[in-house]
Amino acid sequence: MSKIRFSLSKQLVIITLSSLLLMIALISLVLPKSLEPFFERTVYSYLDKPLEGFGKDRDFMIENENIIYIQNVNGEFVSNDNYREFLNIDSLDEIAQYLVKENGKFVIKGSTYYYSVKKTREFRMIAITNDSYIKELRNNMLYITIPVVTLIFLIILVILLLWSNYLVKRIGRIKNKIDNFNNPDYKVINKPEADDELKLLNSTIDEMKDMIITKEKYEREMYQNISHDFKTPIMVIKSYIEAYNDNIEKPKKVIQVTEEEINKLEKKVKKMLELNKVTYLKNNTNEEIDLKPLIENKVENYKVINKDLNYKFECDKNSKVKGTEEVWESVVDNILSNAVRYANKEIKITINKNRIVFYNDGENIDEKIINKIFDSYVKGKKGEHGLGLSIVKKNLESLNYKVYAKNLKKGVEFIIERK
Repeated sequence: MSKIRFSLSKQLVIITLSSLLLMIALISLVLPKSLEPFFERTVYSYLDKPLEGFGKDRDFMIENENIIYIQNVNGEFVSNDNYREFLNIDSLDEIAQYLVKENGKFVIKGSTYYYSVKKTREFRMIAITNDSYIKELRNNMLYITIPVVTLIFLIILVILLLWSNYLVKRIGRIKNKIDNFNNPDYKVINKPEADDELKLLNSTIDEMKDMIITKEKYEREMYQNISHDFKTPIMVIKSYIEAYNDNIEKPKKVIQVTEEEINKLEKKVKKMLELNKVTYLKNNTNEEIDLKPLIENKVENYKVINKDLNYKFECDKNSKVKGTEEVWESVVDNILSNAVRYANKEIKITINKNRIVFYNDGENIDEKIINKIFDSYVKGKKGEHGLGLSIVKKNLESLNYKVYAKNLKKGVEFIIERK
C-alpha cells in the first residue's frame, strides 16, 4: 500500500492557512476602501470640533502640526505662517476655489487634503488637514482587525485539527475492520460515535459482513447437502454392483435399482442447473403471458400422475402476468409438484386480481421453517429437502413478484403477489 503523502490534518492546515492569507489580503485591500466614507466622516468631525470654539475676536492661531486654520474676513485670508509648507502653495488664493462647501476634499500636486468650514455673517473659519489622519485610522483598523482574524483562524484550525484527528481515528477503525474482514479472531472495538455518515458506513459494513458470513454458512450447508444427495445414490449403485459381483443380487434387480438412482441423480442435476441459471441470469423482460392456459395444461398433466387428488382451478378475467412462459412453467411446476407431494385429497388454484394462490389440504408447515422453505435445502416434516421452492422464489424475485406460504386451519397456501 502506498504511503499517504498528505494526511487530512496536513490538508486542513494548508487549507486554513491559505484561507487566512487570502482573508488578510482581502481585508488589507477591500476593507479600507469600503470604509472610506466612514473615515472621511470621522475626519470632518475631527476638523469641526475645534471650529466650534472659534469667534471673530478669538485667537485662531492654534499650534497643530496636522491642521491649518484659515480665517476669511471680507474676502481676505489669514492663516498660520506654516501654511505654505503644509499645503505646498505660495498663496491662500490658490485654494479659494475648493472651499465652496461646508466640508470636502481637494488635491494639490498629488496630495489629498480635507477641509471643514464654519460660516457666520461676518467671517468664515476654515480648518484643513492632510490625509495622515485617515492613514492613521486605516492602520489602526488593520492593526486591530488582522490580529483578531488571525486569532479566530488559529482557533478554527485547532478545532478542525482535533475534529480531523477524531475522524481519522474512526476511519482507521473502519479500515482495520475491513482489513480483518476474514479474520474470525479480530475483536471489534465499539466506541460511542456521533450519529453521522461514518456511523452509517460502519453499520453498513457490519451488515455486509453478517450477510457474507450467513451466505458462506448457507453455501457450506448447501454443498454438504448436495454432496449428500449425490453420495447416497452413488453408494446405492456401488453397493448393488458389488453385490452382483459377489453373486448376491441378480442382474435384473441391479439394473432396476441403478436406473432408479440414476433418474434421481438426473433430476437433482437438472434442478441444480436450473437454480444456477436463475441465480446468474435475470429475467429482465417486458413480455407478458396468459397464465390460464399454462396452469390448465399443468393440471391436466398432474391429473394423470396422481388420479387420487381433486384438482380445482378458478380464474378471473385478467390472468396475464409479467415474464416468459419458460419461467412461469418452472414456477407452476415446482409449486404444483410440492403440493401434490403433501396434499391429502384436494389441490385448488385461484387467480384473482393478479394474486395467484396454490392451496393443498395437507399438513401445516412447521412454523419454525415456514419463512425459510424457499431457501435451498430446507427440510420439511418428512425430512425431504430440495431446490424447487428456491428456484420459484428466485424466478419470481427477478420478475418483481414475491411468494410466501401461509398455514390455514386445514391445509397450506402458497401465495404469489406483485411487490
